[in-house]
Amino acid sequence: MEALRIVEEESGLTEWLRILDSTAFTMASRNQVPSGTPFNGGGGIWYHNGIVYFSTKGDNRVWAYETISGVLNIIYDQNSSCTPILSGVDNLTVSPAGDILVAEDGGNLEIVVIGTDGVIAPVVHLVGHDNSEIKGPAFSPSCDRLYFSSQRGTKGFLNFWDNDSGITFEIQGPFFNI
Repeated sequence: MEALRIVEEESGLTEWLRILDSTAFTMASRNQVPSGTPFNGGGGIWYHNGIVYFSTKGDNRVWAYETISGVLNIIYDQNSSCTPILSGVDNLTVSPAGDILVAEDGGNLEIVVIGTDGVIAPVVHLVGHDNSEIKGPAFSPSCDRLYFSSQRGTKGFLNFWDNDSGITFEIQGPFFNI
């Protein structure tokens, strides 16, 4: 097991540091590599065409790690974005064309696209689900349907006894180049 360290922030250059006790039996993994880079609240993660996309909830960022070059870039940062409409970044998925769909945990309950052309825009807005969050956006294999769930639905709480709190949605596309 290894931990990532950002070597140079401006260029995004990274390196991987070996964790000696991957079982974390003797010491927590994060404490074994103090020079590793901490990320502020992990959210969603998705692999697409050699790039690992992931979100960090604590700072409302979406990252792109290029697996071949080892370069890590911030592709969305709510604090510096010209279009800071995405907050509570969480689960994400990537369309076959490379558009990133990010679900909000909080915010105003939207799924927002970060397009390959740099456009940031809402795709879905849930109304009446105020105490919920959007979970698990995923495309069908043919990319003509988008699925996602409202974790707590309109009730705003999880009810483990009757299993009817959450709601799953299907939206028909197509979703190429959103």
